Amino acid sequence: MLRLSICCCLLFCISLADAQEYFKPGQFVIKGQVKNFKEPFFEFGMTSYLNNESHSVPVQGDGRFEQSFPVQYQQDIYFYLNDDAISFTVKDKDTLFLEWDNDHFTPSFSIRAGGENRNLELALQWISYRHFRDPFMKLFEMDKNTSAEEKYKKVNDLFNRHIELISDSFQKLHAQIPGAQYNREIKFTRFANQQFASVLFQYNNFLWQNRMVPQFKVKPAKDSSGYFSGLDIQFLKYQYGMLNEFWFRDIPEYRDFLFNYIRFQKPFNSWSAIPPAKARDFDPTYDDYHTALGNIHIGSIRDWFIMRSIIFGFGHYDFVDVERTYEIAFPAIADPWIKETLLNHYTSIKRLKPGNPAPAFTLKNEKGQMVSLSDFKGKVVYIDFWGVFCGPCIYDIKNHVPQLHEYYKDKDVVFINICVDVNEKKWKEALIKYKLDGINLIAEGWTDHPVCQAYNINGIPHYILIDKEGKIVNNNARGPSGYDLKSGKNVIDNLLNPQGAK
Repeated sequence: MLRLSICCCLLFCISLADAQEYFKPGQFVIKGQVKNFKEPFFEFGMTSYLNNESHSVPVQGDGRFEQSFPVQYQQDIYFYLNDDAISFTVKDKDTLFLEWDNDHFTPSFSIRAGGENRNLELALQWISYRHFRDPFMKLFEMDKNTSAEEKYKKVNDLFNRHIELISDSFQKLHAQIPGAQYNREIKFTRFANQQFASVLFQYNNFLWQNRMVPQFKVKPAKDSSGYFSGLDIQFLKYQYGMLNEFWFRDIPEYRDFLFNYIRFQKPFNSWSAIPPAKARDFDPTYDDYHTALGNIHIGSIRDWFIMRSIIFGFGHYDFVDVERTYEIAFPAIADPWIKETLLNHYTSIKRLKPGNPAPAFTLKNEKGQMVSLSDFKGKVVYIDFWGVFCGPCIYDIKNHVPQLHEYYKDKDVVFINICVDVNEKKWKEALIKYKLDGINLIAEGWTDHPVCQAYNINGIPHYILIDKEGKIVNNNARGPSGYDLKSGKNVIDNLLNPQGAK
């Protein structure tokens, strides 16, 4: 009995130590060599416990590169190479070795790290990318008239083919390792849990984005190899109703699913502590906060959820409402890293409070001329942060932007379009393709660019409204479809004619 108690105590201490490591910063290194590369750097994106990040890797004249970057335990990394985003995992203390010929990318590309297990993981992720990146992206192109049942069948069929490839490829690759037969099942089970869960929530996130959760769940077919047998209970029975600390720590796809599922489905018997007399008509951040207090019993996950909800709120909802929730929630957060991160974010974001001067900027237009925000003082300014590879951005540009621009073409309104996700060449090509009028500027580098940082641009499209005096009206303004162009009573009309505003 004493031995059992000691073991339980040790397990508890280990679990507590792991929990404290969730948010501990670490480092990894990217190094290698590329042939026929004409750019001074290449870029990659990386998930985090908060938002996606963008980084650049400088390339020397001989094609060599080596640079260290911060990471928290394990995250997904996306190399922007070969006109695509090639995904792998990266861990604290990793050194990733990359080699490729830019003129013959796919057959020449290789990635490796220290140790057989890591190289096996990376090899499987490369196989997964090559076989399922395009088919998965094509799911988003399904016709709007396709029934939910048909969509689900396509999603679930692709999911099953995906995990079958992982299983088959693992067996083939693992057999090449000396002494592979020894302890193969144990090694595979440990590795498969993470790989399987990552793929599982990749497809579950698609179902969520299409509002098909919780009525549909991905479900594996019978696994002829037997390697996925026994995982059904762990992964599938509770996939929409279980908080899992290990998934939370290791799997960004699970964190994305968890954040949206809790907010919109409220699966944990959601309640609100708001007295009816004080309830607010629309305050999703405050509601998210009370959902977390009432239903998320794991402290690290609860603090993370509250932090992410508040930061998300500052990027999407009324500033004053979110600020009020921040002031209530901040003292209750226990995790030091989350507390510091949230404080730093609020300190930087409060400059965007309505009525404050809009952050100044100067950017290049398509003719190579430098254009400043101050050039348009005395006019209402509507800024559209957009991207060439952003589907919702392009949809608005095609379907709603022309009408809005046409309506205000002879009035004191300036439309500034700031592209953030491509280089100058691709940006200019897109301007021609989509015939985008207004003031077109580029802020290449997205989250690394000072202008994107100044305006808290973590997702696109993002719209900002500035008054004639150069002050922030709304840092989360409505998109181009959100304005009544007939009555003359929308917020832009009111800024043009404040005397007539009601």
